[in-house]
Amino acid sequence: MPKIPASERDAFYEARRTQLADVALKLWAEQGFDQTSVAAIAREAGVAKGTFYLYFETKDALLEDVLRRNSLLPNILKLIDDLRDRSLEDAVHGFVRGAWRHLCSHRDLVLIALRELPTHLDEAQRMFERVMVPANALLADYLKERVDPARAEEISLVISVRGLLGMLLSVFLTQEVLGAGRFLPVSEDEITFTIAELFLHGVTRPTS
Repeated sequence: MPKIPASERDAFYEARRTQLADVALKLWAEQGFDQTSVAAIAREAGVAKGTFYLYFETKDALLEDVLRRNSLLPNILKLIDDLRDRSLEDAVHGFVRGAWRHLCSHRDLVLIALRELPTHLDEAQRMFERVMVPANALLADYLKERVDPARAEEISLVISVRGLLGMLLSVFLTQEVLGAGRFLPVSEDEITFTIAELFLHGVTRPTS
């Protein structure tokens, strides 16, 4: 490891961790987590295998870091803040568009999660606890401020939000990852509009 001035060590350390995380994300999406060795990650990053362990104790620790760096939670926090003064209709449509764009820009991570997390349950549970649970709670609280109180008593807002997130993820997986979009092409605008409308009104919108 090169000698780094003390004033630059933190920035250098974080830049190297970021480099290793970016390389790992690319290789895991191409080859799979278990099939990609620490040596391969280090080689692709241009460092010695031993140097890898100065930044991450294990490959699992690197996986956890990659998931943290690409979390949807910061985007959800920003989206909620940006949409707080809008109507429920505008807010839901804005959230769905923002979440869809996040998934599109993190396609490699979606591939890794789809392929690896079912066989890495500890990492999956940690990701759920750190990302999905707080996001679920935040969005449910946001809905509670805007939904008619009587309606909020009838249904679980926590499950309602989880249903919206599940709908977003399942449509993205089928349309963009598994290839349905090649055979049944639908524009991004139509996809996000439909998901938001289904969440807000169902398939049959009540007539006024």
